[in-house]
Amino acid sequence: MDLAFFLKSFIALFTIIDPIGGAPFFLSITANYSEKDKRRIALRASLTILITLSLFLFFGNYLLSFFNISLPSFKIAGGILLFLTAMEMLLGKERSAKATPEEEREVQKKEDVSVVPLGIPYLAGPGAITTVIILTEGRGLPEKLTVFTTILLVAGITYLILSHSNKIFKFFGDLGTKAVVRLLGLILASIAIEYIFHGIKNFIPF
Repeated sequence: MDLAFFLKSFIALFTIIDPIGGAPFFLSITANYSEKDKRRIALRASLTILITLSLFLFFGNYLLSFFNISLPSFKIAGGILLFLTAMEMLLGKERSAKATPEEEREVQKKEDVSVVPLGIPYLAGPGAITTVIILTEGRGLPEKLTVFTTILLVAGITYLILSHSNKIFKFFGDLGTKAVVRLLGLILASIAIEYIFHGIKNFIPF
């Protein structure tokens, strides 16, 4: 296993999925649930991450081919999407790319919120899907298995964070959570710029 590629994949996916920043949202939509139900919702949301991102990991390239989208174009578009998400994290704004206020109000009427909107699109959203496709496009099976391992690890960590979100949120507090989210936003912005730069470089050789 290429350790450098593994670390890059892990940092990129963990940052864009951002389970720490998602903990307050998880607590808000599960406020009326028991601790047992919260753990069940966290588990199903984590499984949704694993299944969704794994599908795009192994079949994302066929999707690009079907729509006749080149990888450089996808890198630029994906980089812009990730950069916008990163700016929202840095500025402390609600992340519109993940869940709208209308969707957040609607979940209060639903019995099971683990798959929608928590699993999709809040955690395994467009940014995470884009990251998986860009990381593995043009790479062989060993690299794809590395990314799959990363997805599995991030999904597991997400379950642990969400299932213990009460304790974690109390430990960090509101200000601490925002500080962590802003730090992750800075890392994500750097990753986004790299994607955009490499996409442009394929069109305009430097």
